[in-house]
Amino acid sequence: MTRDVSTDLITASQAAIVRPFMAVDMDYPAGAVRVCSLDRAVTFGGKTWYAVGALGAVSQVEEGSENRSYGFNISVSGVPGNFNEYLRTQDVQGRLVTVYLGFVRADYSIIGYDVVTVGRMDTQDVQAGITTSVTVQCESIQIDWERPRIRRCTDADHRYRHPTDGFFQYVAALQNLDLRWGK
Repeated sequence: MTRDVSTDLITASQAAIVRPFMAVDMDYPAGAVRVCSLDRAVTFGGKTWYAVGALGAVSQVEEGSENRSYGFNISVSGVPGNFNEYLRTQDVQGRLVTVYLGFVRADYSIIGYDVVTVGRMDTQDVQAGITTSVTVQCESIQIDWERPRIRRCTDADHRYRHPTDGFFQYVAALQNLDLRWGK
């Protein structure tokens, strides 16, 4: 599957000195974790991305026209050891993850960036030590196409989306209603 690259990234890649970086935005339940592969923090998109220096790796991100999930892995190493317990207690399944590719100038100002892929975190493996390493297994957004969306015509189901609307409030009473018609 082909993908268009923004003109900012094309211009940046043709410069005499090119400093590419990868950035990952992981939506953890206790707050977003944003890291980049640079040796210092940068700000783009109105958010600050903290440097881990060794982002580790982002595995090959596959795309295709088939209606199935394409998985990828994100490895982050060099995380301070005091984050070990925090990472172990996070339930990441189904949470959003966004991977960016960007370029910076010599003074670390952003030239341009683009979204590589958006997915959902599935599981994570935390390896503790002096520094912590985390490998997050992710799946593409296309996995949502395979999940059933079951809706019921009940008052509780309707009020889940529309809390003040009582459209279905009498449905349960009508199910067992005994109507007597004339002779």
